[in-house]
Amino acid sequence: MSQPLVELERVNKRFGEQTEVLRHIDLSVRPNDTVAILGPSGSGKSTLLNIIGGLLLPSSGTVLFDGEDLHGRDQKQLAALRNREIGFIFQAHHLLPQCSALENVLVPTLVHPKGQLRNSATERAHQLLTEVGLGERLHHRPSQLSGGEQQRVAVVRALINQPRLLLADEPTGSLDEQATDHLGDLLCALNERHQVALVTVTHSRRLATRMQRVLTLSAGSLTEADATQ
Repeated sequence: MSQPLVELERVNKRFGEQTEVLRHIDLSVRPNDTVAILGPSGSGKSTLLNIIGGLLLPSSGTVLFDGEDLHGRDQKQLAALRNREIGFIFQAHHLLPQCSALENVLVPTLVHPKGQLRNSATERAHQLLTEVGLGERLHHRPSQLSGGEQQRVAVVRALINQPRLLLADEPTGSLDEQATDHLGDLLCALNERHQVALVTVTHSRRLATRMQRVLTLSAGSLTEADATQ
């Protein structure tokens, strides 16, 4: 059995003196896992996702990525980790309105030096956009794309640097049922084809049922769940 890519051990998160959002969270995510985290609004799902991705540090406890404690990295090192190893998808697409689909996908690669790396990124962007059904819409701006198409651009942007972990925060929140099903199909296919672990926080049981594991976050605690209930 493969070693965990991400491990959270006894993680707690407080905001101020009184507000305890996460309590004694243990979580292990292995390469190629697909995990859904369900829970009511305000339960701390986004906070948990941000801790997994190194955007927030816990108040106490340990967060390991590939066996290394994120507490041991400074902000520059954390930023480099997020750029190389972790892709983020949000409910709001955060696409640049003045840029084409292709240009939006390439934004995370701009920190790389010019030359062969940049050229290979452009080729990969073409390939991925074609793979998600947007091969004929490379040069369309976000305003010329449907909501589902915009979310697919955001998914490809998250994958452009070949991360090992994909984190999705309510990725279907603005989509109808058909688009939610299509995005679920897409995320599972990308998980398999590109060997990327996936953790998504969601209100959608339709999306959660597509994942290998389903967890519920409630009252600060994380438990195994049955998305069909």
